[in-house]
Amino acid sequence: MVNHNKKICLLICSSVPGLQKDKLNDWLSQMPEIKIIAEIEPVFVFGKNSVEITPETWIKLASEINQRLDKFSGFVVIHGADNLLYTSSAISFLLQNLIKPIVFTGSQLVQQSSQDPKKFGIRANLINAIQVATFNLTEVCLMLGNRLLRANQSERIIEESLNIFNAPANSVLGRIDFSIRVFDKVVAQNKGKVRFFNQLDSNIEIINIMPTLDLKSLTKRIADKAGVIVNSGDYHRLPEDLIFLFEKITRDIPVVIWSKSIKTEVLGPKNILIINNMTWEATVVKLMWALTQARNVKKVKELMADNIAQEIIY
Repeated sequence: MVNHNKKICLLICSSVPGLQKDKLNDWLSQMPEIKIIAEIEPVFVFGKNSVEITPETWIKLASEINQRLDKFSGFVVIHGADNLLYTSSAISFLLQNLIKPIVFTGSQLVQQSSQDPKKFGIRANLINAIQVATFNLTEVCLMLGNRLLRANQSERIIEESLNIFNAPANSVLGRIDFSIRVFDKVVAQNKGKVRFFNQLDSNIEIINIMPTLDLKSLTKRIADKAGVIVNSGDYHRLPEDLIFLFEKITRDIPVVIWSKSIKTEVLGPKNILIINNMTWEATVVKLMWALTQARNVKKVKELMADNIAQEIIY
């Protein structure tokens, strides 16, 4: 029996064992319980391993969803664990002010040897994700394991467990016990029209602070970049020569320092912005989005500081 009250779009955005582009419905037929939850329409977006995903794929995925917003009650995206946080964070910036749920799911297993969806982790996750997609949510979220998480505030957990992603308490949107419980008090309530953006600027330089950082080659690399983002790791200060480079060479482009330890007052150049209240993945894709909205350093800094898509961690 099919639940005709809800229609869910299932977007394939990663390779899945046993799943072929021309046999999506055959693959879904192995999980008949899905039809009880909702009517499912599969859409093939990307068929390679998720490590191969690029910003162009993010834009394609956002476009596929945007074209179908009026037709479906919710959206489920099958995606590998690798790059999942980048993709889901990107979707939260490309599709803003959502009025329907976009639920990312997949398998917790790194190696999936079976072609039977009943025998690997994707089955339970997919069923739960489809059920969540029928709810009245306005979030881009992750449904893996027994927790529903806000995607652009989530982080990968290194150790293998039922839950391979984690998020701050206020971004745990729900939990699975005997059923799915959604915590309404922490779920965003959007109204109005969805805003779709079809551009991201990937012309950025990503710098990881380490003793082997070559400032001479860095100076050449950033000459034609639209922006710079620095992962300072556990450093409490930046090298003085690097600060000098930012002040003299890159003063006309925004420089984002992602850090949990460096204080704003330590840095002088006005083009530098310290980010300590977002995940790394959200910071990267937010800068790529912000650079399509403005080139003025001050305006880009303002956009990076604003809570655009529930990405700011309070």
